[in-house]
Amino acid sequence: MAIALALSAGCSNAANQDSAGTEGTAQPSATATVSAAVTVAPSPTATAAPAVQSVALLPEVPEYSGSGRGYELDGVNIQADYSADQTLPLGLFLPETMIRFEQDGRTAWGTADKQNYVTFLKLDPATTAAAEGEFVPGTDQRLLKYKEYAGSRVEGSRRVEAFVFTAKKDTYRAEIHIQGDQQDKLLPLFVSMLGGIEYMAKQPPITPGVFLKAPDVGSSAGNKQALQETLDCIAAWAAKDKEKFAATMYSPQLNEALQFLLDNKRVYRFNELTVVGIPIEGAKRAGFYINYTSMTSEGYITDGTYEISLLPNKQGEWKIANID
Repeated sequence: MAIALALSAGCSNAANQDSAGTEGTAQPSATATVSAAVTVAPSPTATAAPAVQSVALLPEVPEYSGSGRGYELDGVNIQADYSADQTLPLGLFLPETMIRFEQDGRTAWGTADKQNYVTFLKLDPATTAAAEGEFVPGTDQRLLKYKEYAGSRVEGSRRVEAFVFTAKKDTYRAEIHIQGDQQDKLLPLFVSMLGGIEYMAKQPPITPGVFLKAPDVGSSAGNKQALQETLDCIAAWAAKDKEKFAATMYSPQLNEALQFLLDNKRVYRFNELTVVGIPIEGAKRAGFYINYTSMTSEGYITDGTYEISLLPNKQGEWKIANID
């Protein structure tokens, strides 16, 4: 309560004479009035907790775009890579501190001891109502706000928290299985993982290798050598043959810098090779464009193009100078 005080004081002196006309001593006369104007400051408004089932954890499930993600756990930033369900067209971003494994016939993502994890289940509309009876209304205030939250159940020493969501018109249930003593530490992380679910349709694996017609580079011996060096590099790349790949490089330093092309979790199918120039007009280097299809270990397929540049070494042979 804030109180404001207003103080007013008035003083007057009067010369008093007695009845005999003699002058009397002047007596001070003062009056003081105090008025209190009381104003009540507004109480600080606490941020209201979201209403039950008012927040969407998954407004929509997007298509996977090839991106990565990170999380914060115990104040430490942790990298996360997309990890696909092995049977369903879904995946989430798995922290590098966790593993993917099989649990009760489902793909699971969680702690290395396999005691805390997330799973998905595709729901059959005909049996969804009966399946929902497995869960009772939840009480965790951190979860009640989510529209997708479907309740919880006790499973031995674990609690199972359920979320029902839709992806591409199909309905799924995500379950967080978590030990009681890990609830505070891991629940926020698992909820963040569920908030990052992305859709990726299953595709048949691609066949890696070189499937192209060599372009015409003319009859020049130097041109033919540049083409052959490029074909050898591409073949070694597709086969992930580090020794043969290194043999085509301009320098050991470049070979080391380009090892990521062999070490990444992709397979490559090379589809078309075109000549930029041998050498490129106005430059000392030669160049080719290579079109490819690649597939990650999680099943994500992309098409793209690299430019392969070559420079002549001291012996006059064209060697790979860059792949970009």
